[in-house]
Amino acid sequence: MTTRGALRELLGLREFRAMWIGSTASTAGDQLAAVALSLLVFERTQSAAWTALTWSLTLFPPLISGPLLGWVADRFPRRTVMVTTAWSQAVLMAVMAIPGMPLWAMIVLLVVVLAISSPYLAAQEASLPHVLPPKRYDDGVALFGTSVDIAQMAGLAAAGFLVAHTSPGLALAVNAATFAALAILVQTSVKHRPAADPLGRKKKDDEEPRGVLTLMVAEPRLRTLLGVRLLAGLAMVPEGLAVPLAASLNAVWAVGLILAIEPAANVLGVALLFRLVRDPAKRERLIGPLAILSLGPLIMFAFHPNLTWTIVLLVIAGIGGAYHTPARAAWMRLLPDQYRGRAYGIGRAALRSSQGGGMALAGVVAHSIGSVTATIAGAGGVGLLLATHATFALRRARGRNDSKAVAI
Repeated sequence: MTTRGALRELLGLREFRAMWIGSTASTAGDQLAAVALSLLVFERTQSAAWTALTWSLTLFPPLISGPLLGWVADRFPRRTVMVTTAWSQAVLMAVMAIPGMPLWAMIVLLVVVLAISSPYLAAQEASLPHVLPPKRYDDGVALFGTSVDIAQMAGLAAAGFLVAHTSPGLALAVNAATFAALAILVQTSVKHRPAADPLGRKKKDDEEPRGVLTLMVAEPRLRTLLGVRLLAGLAMVPEGLAVPLAASLNAVWAVGLILAIEPAANVLGVALLFRLVRDPAKRERLIGPLAILSLGPLIMFAFHPNLTWTIVLLVIAGIGGAYHTPARAAWMRLLPDQYRGRAYGIGRAALRSSQGGGMALAGVVAHSIGSVTATIAGAGGVGLLLATHATFALRRARGRNDSKAVAI
């Protein structure tokens, strides 16, 4: 079946279509809200520091709430979790949009909104294997991932126009409406399914009591797939150094371009991967080589490329980053259903930590050695070694486990 045929089949599935439309709209709305709140903070405080702190708050709550609240998606019916959290977010965003709301209250509400997004996302991710037929699962994950990237870019682009020509309060109200629409779509379109691991669940006598962390660390394919995804912390170093990189090229105007390359190239890479390689097993075998491709080009920054070659290298690396989509699908497919919510919460927090930590560490290194390009090249070199090791580890793990299910 062609890519277009797969897309038609996916959008013909009522449950998936509702989750996809609602998630894409709410993602764009989140960007509106983030920009609007940052602008409000700057208008009222005239402080760049407070504005930057407010923006950084959008990154930290999921790091804590993911591991702490992921269990909700396993212990309660997942549709109930999604509907409840979406309505809660809609109400909190609507309160934030009330004129004259104190800044401290808005920031507290924002932290809560972001924190409770974790059980929603965990329930959504854990529901996809049930909503999608097995032969379309990877396609559905790819569509979700690329749509989020596009929605983020579109939301940020629309945020500047909307906030500049109307008011930040309207942007917050629009985001509240997207959460309400999401709740309604899920409630009316997604089937109710029992909890995967309900409260009071009794394990069978012959069932080994395993925690989710034990499972994630002990199972070679799960461990290696998560590890290769954490290499994003090295691949995103150029984004973290976008401003000094553009300055070193005497092209400060190109900061936005450098920041936009990674998500845009990733969307292109996923489209090409799923267009050219239709077999999920073959895509999974490409995870390692594509991870290498996502980091190898960064080594070339040791030769201080000009702006044109910088863009070319970043585009190639961004296309290689398409490996995250089959890695994400394979990882979730391997997990037993009763662990998926908790595992997703932990995995998402680990991925966010690697991205933020990698960019922060790169800033310290670049400041210490006085060279942005050398820092990027070093990140590429370390990443290339780790990606190569992961490629062989994945091959060994597949050889041992191709005919076996994950032990529960």
